[in-house]
Amino acid sequence: MFFRILTAIACVAGIAGCTSYSGPAHNTDVVTLANGTQAYRVQCLGLLESSKTCMAEVKRICGDKPAMRISSVDHITSDLKSENNPREITFQCATPVAEQPVQPAPVVVAPVPVPAVAPAPAPVRHAPQRKITLQGDATFAVGSATLTPVATAKLDDFVAANQGVDIERMTIAGYTDSTGSAELNNRLSAARARSVQGYLATGGLRASKWDVEGYGSASPVAPNTTAIGRAKNRRVEIQVDGK
Repeated sequence: MFFRILTAIACVAGIAGCTSYSGPAHNTDVVTLANGTQAYRVQCLGLLESSKTCMAEVKRICGDKPAMRISSVDHITSDLKSENNPREITFQCATPVAEQPVQPAPVVVAPVPVPAVAPAPAPVRHAPQRKITLQGDATFAVGSATLTPVATAKLDDFVAANQGVDIERMTIAGYTDSTGSAELNNRLSAARARSVQGYLATGGLRASKWDVEGYGSASPVAPNTTAIGRAKNRRVEIQVDGK
């Protein structure tokens, strides 16, 4: 009788409607909950029955679907003590959640290291070339102030070595051997010195002062008695002073 009273209270308080059917060892009700959904309520009230009987009926009703217990009422002894043996179970058969396919872990691609760009080496700056001598028949044609390719190659190196140098004074001195008249030698040596000056200036060399002179056969560096000595004396000396 006590359980029937509880059942009636449940139908009034939380269940909007009840439909009953019975088995040999239990009573099963199809009930409508207050939220409008349907559920089952199994009662196992016989003296020889237990919660196992109710659970067997729950399993039979739900089959392979998991049972979701909504409420349960424990068996009460004559002194109103609970036996931890539920004899009334209200439940729903939950729809099993379809197993989600296991997504493979994303493949993390390590970034390709960007090779460090080595800084460009600083340009090597050579020490300025202070002095150069154009000497011999390979630097000028015989009796001429025209520079040969050998002479211009040497002057190009000289210009490159002194680019950006603040030159205070550029001295260019032309010389000849002792053959020929003094007037001819002075004129030829000066023409060759001016030819060198023009080439250097065209190449980009700048000087605060240009000292360009022809000295003829003066100041020989070798004897004029041999062809080798005379070739050494035919020369143009270039001197850089200051920065």
